[in-house]
Amino acid sequence: MKEEDTNNIYVYSEESDDKFVDKQGSDAPIDNSGPNYAQVDRNSVEYNIEDDSLENMVSFSVVFRLMLKVMLSPIEGWKSVRRAKITSEMAQRGCFYPLLAVLALSKFVVMAYYPSLSLANAMIDAVSSFVSFFFGYFCILIISKIVMPKAEYFQTNDFGKVLIVISLSTLSLFGTLTVLLPMLWSFMIFIPLWTIYIISRGAKFLKFPENIQMTYTFILCLLIVGIPSVLSWCIGFLLPKQF
Repeated sequence: MKEEDTNNIYVYSEESDDKFVDKQGSDAPIDNSGPNYAQVDRNSVEYNIEDDSLENMVSFSVVFRLMLKVMLSPIEGWKSVRRAKITSEMAQRGCFYPLLAVLALSKFVVMAYYPSLSLANAMIDAVSSFVSFFFGYFCILIISKIVMPKAEYFQTNDFGKVLIVISLSTLSLFGTLTVLLPMLWSFMIFIPLWTIYIISRGAKFLKFPENIQMTYTFILCLLIVGIPSVLSWCIGFLLPKQF
């Protein structure tokens, strides 16, 4: 670049500026520091997939621990559930559905204790157990709206659904233990009574009207414990075992 000294004023020639620009455009290295948009979408998809699986694992561990806390200390456990502000969908994915799958699979383990049990009968027991709890949840929601019309907070707040899901999860867990430990059957059969106690402790947070609080608590316990049993009996009647 040439410089002309005219009265101590530097004058830059236009020709040199053009050459400088051309040199910059031709010889300067390409700036690759910017994002490669062809790779951003692919990486973001992979991240979302890993993030979803991680979220499911975290959801399972959190909800399962809350359920165990409810089982060990019902009052403090339900308080923790409320503070955690988990949704019914989180409770279903994180605890209810996995425990139902384990309960269904445990029916096939019975074949190890009773070799005479056929695969068809084990399949019937597995389907009956899974369906009775799965559809039992929705039946409880529908019937409770009919027989408990004044339970406005229970019907509108998601905590009511979470209470049902966690209570059913405890029943499915007790059912699995009963199947896997048949030698303790005479003792395990009374464990669902603890679920009734758990429900009665959690019902205090459902804000039932004081004059019918005991009645609604009894109805809720009856629905959660009774409906899965009735559905299981009906399915067993429709799908009789083969001998």
